[in-house]
Amino acid sequence: MIKDNHFYSNTVYILVIISMCLLTGKDITAQVKNIELNKEWSFSEAGSDQWMSAKVPGTVHTDLLTNDIIEDPHYRLNEDRVQWIGERDWIYKTTFTADGNLLNSNKVELIFEGLDTYSDVYLNDHLILHADNMFIGWEVDVKEHLKEGQNELLIYFHSPVKEGMKKLSNIDYYIPAINEQAPMDQRTSVFTRKAPFHFGWDWGPRLVTSGIWRPVSLRVWDVGRIESVYVDTKYILENEAWLYGYAEIEIIEPGEYRFSLNLDDQNNAVEIEMNLAAGTNRIPFEFRVDEPKLWWTNGLGEPYLYDFKFELTNDTGAVDHLNLNFGIRTLRLVQEPDDIGRTFYFELNGVPVFMKGANVIPSETLTPSVTTEVYERLFDNTLAANMNMLRVWGGAIYEEALFYELADRSGILIWQDFMFACNLSPGDEPHLENIRKEAEYNVKRLRNYPSIAVWTGNNENLHGWHHWGWKESYDPETREFMWRTYDRIFHEILPDVVNRNAPGTPYWSSSPSSYGNTLADRRSGDEHDWTIWFGQEPFSSYGRNVPRFISEYGMQAFPGMHTIREFAEPSDFDMDSEVMRHRQRGTMEYIAPGFDGNDMIKRYMERYYPVPEEFDEFVYVSQIMHGMAYKTAIEAHRRNMPVTMGSLYWQLNDSWPTISWATVDYYGRWKAAHYKVRDAYRETIISPVLEENNVQIFIVSDRIASGDKGTLVIKITDFFGRVVHEVKMEVMLPENSSEWVYSLSIEELSQNISDFEASEYYLSATLSTEKNDSIENFLFFEKPSDLRLPKAEIEYELEWDGSGYVMSIRSDVFVKDLYIEADENTLHFSDNFFDLEAGVLKEVRISSGKEVSDDLEIRFYSVNQLIQDTKSD
Repeated sequence: MIKDNHFYSNTVYILVIISMCLLTGKDITAQVKNIELNKEWSFSEAGSDQWMSAKVPGTVHTDLLTNDIIEDPHYRLNEDRVQWIGERDWIYKTTFTADGNLLNSNKVELIFEGLDTYSDVYLNDHLILHADNMFIGWEVDVKEHLKEGQNELLIYFHSPVKEGMKKLSNIDYYIPAINEQAPMDQRTSVFTRKAPFHFGWDWGPRLVTSGIWRPVSLRVWDVGRIESVYVDTKYILENEAWLYGYAEIEIIEPGEYRFSLNLDDQNNAVEIEMNLAAGTNRIPFEFRVDEPKLWWTNGLGEPYLYDFKFELTNDTGAVDHLNLNFGIRTLRLVQEPDDIGRTFYFELNGVPVFMKGANVIPSETLTPSVTTEVYERLFDNTLAANMNMLRVWGGAIYEEALFYELADRSGILIWQDFMFACNLSPGDEPHLENIRKEAEYNVKRLRNYPSIAVWTGNNENLHGWHHWGWKESYDPETREFMWRTYDRIFHEILPDVVNRNAPGTPYWSSSPSSYGNTLADRRSGDEHDWTIWFGQEPFSSYGRNVPRFISEYGMQAFPGMHTIREFAEPSDFDMDSEVMRHRQRGTMEYIAPGFDGNDMIKRYMERYYPVPEEFDEFVYVSQIMHGMAYKTAIEAHRRNMPVTMGSLYWQLNDSWPTISWATVDYYGRWKAAHYKVRDAYRETIISPVLEENNVQIFIVSDRIASGDKGTLVIKITDFFGRVVHEVKMEVMLPENSSEWVYSLSIEELSQNISDFEASEYYLSATLSTEKNDSIENFLFFEKPSDLRLPKAEIEYELEWDGSGYVMSIRSDVFVKDLYIEADENTLHFSDNFFDLEAGVLKEVRISSGKEVSDDLEIRFYSVNQLIQDTKSD
C-alpha cells in the first residue's frame, strides 16, 4: 500500500505492484445514488394543449405512432406523410417528487444521456440547460431549483429542420450534404450535430426525429465520486502483463481517501491512500497481472474479460465504486514501408490479423427503438458469418453501451468513425467547440472497451473534396476557409482529443485515405472500392490492383418476398412500381435521368444472369448476384494476403425494410449474400479463380500456428455428375497467410477431354484436414447465364426433431444456387442459396423462433429453372 500526504490537484506518477492479499467480503454500498426519471412522461406539439403519453427513451415519431396519430412510416409511401413532424416543435414533460433527504444532499445533478437535439430544459420554470448536440450527455447541478414535494421537468424541442434553415440563411455559400433527401437549397443536416442518416441516405428514409433518446436520471451525492477511469495495456510479456491508466475523482469534502482496484474478486491490483483536494483529482496508476488471460478476436481465441472493481472509500466507509469489464490486449495499426508502399494491418497481441467484417448502420431509423434482442441478433449474425471486425460508420450514431459490450464479449473489433460522412462542416467557432466536446465525451465514454480498434475522423469527406467537385465549387477565399475548417477538425481537434483521452488507440483522419492524410491510392491506407456498382466494373475487378485494406465495397439486392410483403401490397410487386422506386434510395442521375439502384441491379443482372419477368424470381436473382459479388470480393481480398489485410463490406444490416446493400434485412432474415459471406470468411478457405484461361487454386488460412496437413481433391465434372478429370494431392495448410497450391490450363482440359465445352462443366475443390474439416468450393468456366444447366428433379424429406425440421435433399443433376423458400416467414435455414451436386445428399436444418406448422409448404428456386424457362421462351 502506498500512502501520500500530498493533495492530488496535479498528476503524480505512482507505481503499484499487484497485492496478493484477498479482500474481505464486506458489502459495499456507494453513497452516489442514481434515480431514474424515465417514467410518466407526456408530450404535445408546441402551441397545442393535446397531451399524450410518451416513452423515454424514445422519439416523437414513435410516440405519435403509439398514440395512433400517424401510420407506420415503413409501410408503402407513409414516410412522405410524416415529414411535417421534423418541421414542428415538441414539448415533453414529467413530474417527480423530492423529499428532505434529497434536498439536503450536497450535490443533485440532472443527467441527460442524450437529447435529440435543439432543446431548452426547464425545472420548475427555471431554464437550466440549452442543448444543441444529440451525441453529448448533459449534466446540470439542479439543487438550487428543486423544491420539496412535486417538481416539474419540461423540455422544449425546437425543430431541427427550422433551426438548420436559420443557420443556412446566415451563409452565402453551399456546404455539401450529398445524401440528405431534400432540395439542395434546403439541406441543413451539416449545421446540426445530429445523426446524419435521420435526414435520409441512399439506403434509408428521411425521418428527422426529436426527443429524449437516451435515459434521464438524477445523480445524488455528498462526498466524492469516481468521475471516470482510463485503463490500457502497456505491454505483455511471456507470463505477465503491465497495465496503466488513471482515475478522475471529483471531491466535495477534501481529506484522506483510499482508492483501490480489485480483479475478478481475487486480489487488489491497486491500493492508494492519499489526501484529495476539493474539485477534480487525477490519480495515475500502473500494475502487473501475472499469467494474464488475453482478449482475442473471434476465431483466434477467447475474448477474456476481467472484472475490474474500482472503489473509493474514506474513514466512514464506501464513497463510490465503478465496475469495468476489461480485456487485456495490445493492438497496433501497423503502417510500415514495403516494396508497394506501406502496410496497413491490425496487430493483436503481436499477431497480424486479417480483418473480416462489415459496416454497420443503426438497426432502426427511429434510433431508440432498437431492442436488446435486435442488438443480440446483430452480433449473432456477425459471429455466424465468421467476422472479427465491424465498422461503425460516420453517418450514424455513437452506439449504445450494449453494442460495445456485445462486441467485447464476442471478440469483435470495432472500427469507430466520428460522426461525419460525405459532407463538409461549418467553420464557426461555436460549431467547432461543439465538435470538440462531442469528441471528448464519446472518446472518454468508449475508451475502455477492448473492442475499440481505431478512431476515424470521417467517411469520404477527403475523397469528396477532391473528386466530387466540392473544392472547385468555391471562390478562392471560401475554398481556403472550408479547407482550413476541414484541417482543423480532422487534423487538429479530433486527433488531439484521441491522443489526450485514449492515447493507446490509433487515429485515422479519413476513410478512405492513404498514409500522411493523402488521397487513397491502393498502395497504403484503406480504400472504398466502388469500381463495382457505382463504377459499373465487372466482378472480376475485385481481383485487380487489390488495395491494402478495403473498408467499403458492395452490391445491392432486394430483400426476400417475406420482407417485401411487410411493406408493400401485391400491386407493388414490380421493380418499376411507385413503391419500389420510392423504396430505392440510391439515385444515380450521373448515368441517366431517373436512373437508380433498381436499374443498376437489373444492369448487372443482364451481365451475369437470365433476367426473369416474374417479380419473385427477379428478387431471387438479385440476391444470388449479390452473393456472387461478395464471395468474389472476399476471396480476392483474402487471396492477396498479406498485402491486403482487411475486407469490410457495405453493409451488414438495414434500418428499415428496403432494397439495399445489406446481407441481413431489417427483420433479421438472411439474404443469399450472408450465406456466401459466412463461407468466404471461414477460418480456412480454398479459392479457385479463373485468370487468363488458367485456373489458379489458393488455400487461405487465419490459423496462427497451423502445421496442419490436408488432402486436396480437384475434380472437373459435368452437370450430370460424370467426373472427367481428377487430381488428389497432400498439402500443408498455410499459417495466417495465403498460398497458391495448384494451377490448371483450360487449353489442356480442352485437349485432354473429348468434346469439352466450358459451359457444361464445373470445377470442384475439396480440402479435408486432419481436424476433420471439409472445405469445398466450386468454379464455373462461364457466367451463370451461359451455363447449360439441365432441368433438375429435386427430392426432399422433412423430419421433425422436436425443435425444428431437418430437410434431406437430393437432385439428379447439378443445381446452381438452390433457394429453399417456405410459406412460414419466421424460419431460418442452416444453409440456403447453395450449389448441390448431382446425387449428393445434403441436410439442411430449419429452425424458428416459434412453433412451426405441420404442413410446411416448400418451394425451390434455381438458376437451372431460370435457364429452362429461357429456353421455353
